[in-house]
Amino acid sequence: MTTTLAPYAGAARAVLDPAHLRDALRPARADTTLAAAARCAAAVALAILACVAVGHRELSGFASLGALTSLYGRWEPYRRRAGLLATMGLVLVAVITLSTVAAAEGVGGAGIGVLAALVATGATFLCAVLGTGAPGATIVVFAVGAGFAGSPGLGDVPDRALAAAVGAALAWAVCCSGWLLYPAGPARVAVRRAARAVDVGSPRASELVDRARDVLADDASHARGTRATAPLVALVAELETTLGRIPAPLPARRTVRDTLRVELPRTDRRGLARVLGAGLVSGGLAAATGSHHGAWAVMGSTATLQGTSTAHSVTRGLQRAAGTAVGALLAWPLLEAHLPFAAVAALVVVLQLVTEIVVMRHYGLAMLTITPMALLMTSLGGISDPTTLAVDRVVGTALGAVVAVVALVVVPVAARD
Repeated sequence: MTTTLAPYAGAARAVLDPAHLRDALRPARADTTLAAAARCAAAVALAILACVAVGHRELSGFASLGALTSLYGRWEPYRRRAGLLATMGLVLVAVITLSTVAAAEGVGGAGIGVLAALVATGATFLCAVLGTGAPGATIVVFAVGAGFAGSPGLGDVPDRALAAAVGAALAWAVCCSGWLLYPAGPARVAVRRAARAVDVGSPRASELVDRARDVLADDASHARGTRATAPLVALVAELETTLGRIPAPLPARRTVRDTLRVELPRTDRRGLARVLGAGLVSGGLAAATGSHHGAWAVMGSTATLQGTSTAHSVTRGLQRAAGTAVGALLAWPLLEAHLPFAAVAALVVVLQLVTEIVVMRHYGLAMLTITPMALLMTSLGGISDPTTLAVDRVVGTALGAVVAVVALVVVPVAARD
């Protein structure tokens, strides 16, 4: 019996380690590029302007949500980025469409939680096998909640889907437009990071040099890129020599399909079970409390479980719960003020820009801008009572984080993870 319970006891000790609180307060080292943040903010701004231009500003929330496609593949080479953005854009549109249909058909309460949990599990799997990195499944689950916003009828489905598709298309165009002027832009960023790591003797130096070689292989695989990457290839060879490695030719270009082929066999089934179980429980508990935003509870559990280890997940849960509570307090007076549409739209864009600059350095601090941005984005359609909206966000997020931490004990992270 003792042996049987050992993994759970170990997981409980790992979850309750007081060091997590200290880690939650500590900022992380990050090389966040302003360009990535600016691209995302620009995509959101263009999506909102597109809705205003055609006289449907009530659809701005869905268009701006589609524009969050720009969060994916931010440092990938352009051709691989184009594939990832197209895939995730289609996923967001599909989820908004599906959840809007469900809302129009009268699905509510526990049904919202079940749908959100299933979407969270599927999106977690997809993001893992495609290697999308942050924000992973979180934005996709947010799209479930967006579909249930208001009281949509089946007639609203095409409009919402089209708005989201326009936002995703604009995000694709903005994020891939750099290829026209800087065909080796992603390679420059990757090589710069590798060079900095080698200079300071970072333990990640070898990993970052390999990453630079991977990005260079893609950017150098077409005519314009070959010319632009020539000096970068030489610099990477010098970095390899500095690390005591023998410079080698660049690897073959890695496509999205190649990534899928490698990552699919590595699927973490325990992790997926954890996401599904936590989603179902948090969504069910949210419904039991009378919340109309059960998807937010599922989003809280999903975001927490995106940590790379038990310690990282618990830290993320603490940061997300505390940051959301403070962020909601900041958002509440803005929601109560019933600001003009233009002011709300401008705030959403500015908050998105600040979020992308901060989030890699401190997740909890970023929640101070993510929460107001999400609530204001939800309010663009003029729906929901401000106080209820803010309270539901805080309660749902905290509930999801707590359930996720419990799930880490019930389904312990495997030792190899």
